[in-house]
Amino acid sequence: MSTVEEVRGITRGGGAAFTALWSGSMVLCGKLCGCGTSALKWAWDQASVDTEATAAKQAKADKKAQAKARPVKKAAADEDQDDETEDEPEVSAPPVVPVRRPVAESLGMLVLGGVLAAGAVGTVGTLVWPYVQELAPWRGVIATVGGLAWMVAAWMVAPSPAPAEDDAEQLPDDAAAVTQEGTAADALARHILERLAELAEQGRSGLHVTSLIDSAQEDGLLAPGAMDKAAMRAWLDASGFPVTKSVKVKGDVDYGLRVDRVSEALGMPPEQALAHLSGEGSSTPAQTAPQAPAGTPSSAPESAPAPAAPEPRLTLVKPLPAAAVQGSAQEVA
Repeated sequence: MSTVEEVRGITRGGGAAFTALWSGSMVLCGKLCGCGTSALKWAWDQASVDTEATAAKQAKADKKAQAKARPVKKAAADEDQDDETEDEPEVSAPPVVPVRRPVAESLGMLVLGGVLAAGAVGTVGTLVWPYVQELAPWRGVIATVGGLAWMVAAWMVAPSPAPAEDDAEQLPDDAAAVTQEGTAADALARHILERLAELAEQGRSGLHVTSLIDSAQEDGLLAPGAMDKAAMRAWLDASGFPVTKSVKVKGDVDYGLRVDRVSEALGMPPEQALAHLSGEGSSTPAQTAPQAPAGTPSSAPESAPAPAAPEPRLTLVKPLPAAAVQGSAQEVA
C-alpha cells in the first residue's frame, strides 16, 4: 500500500468517526431536551392534577363498569350451568381523564413549587461550593475526562452507518429467513387445523385465540410472548381463518375460531383441509376415453360429461413475523 493510500484510509476512517461523533452528540442533546420536557410536564401535572377528585372519578367509573358487567356474567352462568367455572378477575374501568384544577390555581402552585425547588438548590449549592473550589487545580483533568465520556457516549448511541456498495455481497441473504418464517406459518396452520378437527370430532363449536396461542407456545411453534391476542387475530384473518368476535367456551366469551365458519371459509371441514395442507388431499385422476378399435371410426358421444371441478385448495398462509419464530422449536409435521 502506498503512502497516499494510507493517508486516504486514515482520513476516511477519521471522517466516519467524526460523523458518528456528531450524530451521536445530536442524539444525546435530544435526550437531554427530552428529559427537560418530561420534567416540566411532570411538574405541571403535579401542580394541576387534583388527585383526590381523580381518584373519586376513577372509583365511580369502576363501580359503573362492575354494575354493567354483572348481568352479563349472570346470563352466561345460567346458560352454561354444566360447564366448569373459574374465578374471573375484578372488572375495572379504563383510566379516567385526570381532573385538573383551574389554570390560575395551577400556575400559583407551580410558581410556589419552583420557588421552593430553587431555594433547595441554592442551599445545596452554597454548602457544596467550598468543596467545588478545592477542585480548581483539577479542572483540566475533569474537562478531559468529561469530554472523553461524552465522546464515548456519543459513539455508543450514534446510528449505524449505511452499508457500503462494496459490502453488498457480504450482506446476509434474506431468503433463508423468509423460508423459515413460511415454514413456521405452515406448522402453525396445521396446528390450528388439528385443534379444529379435534373440536369437530368432540362436537364442540370452537376455541379462543388466547387458548390457541398457549397451545402453540406449548408445542414450540411460537416463541413465548412473541404474539399477543391482537397480533394473532391479524395473522389469522390474513391467513384465511375468519376470527369470530364472540365465541363462548365454558361460559367465557372472547375472540376465537368457530369450526363452522372456518369450514365455510375454507370450503371443506378442518380434517380435509389439514390433509390438503399436508399434501395428502385426495385427487380424482383424469378419466381417459377408451381408444376405438383399428379401422372403426370413433364416434363422439352426443353429450360429453363435463370435467369435474377441482376441489378447493387452501390459500394459506401468511408468513409469521420474525419475532414470533425466534427461539421456537420449529417443529414441522
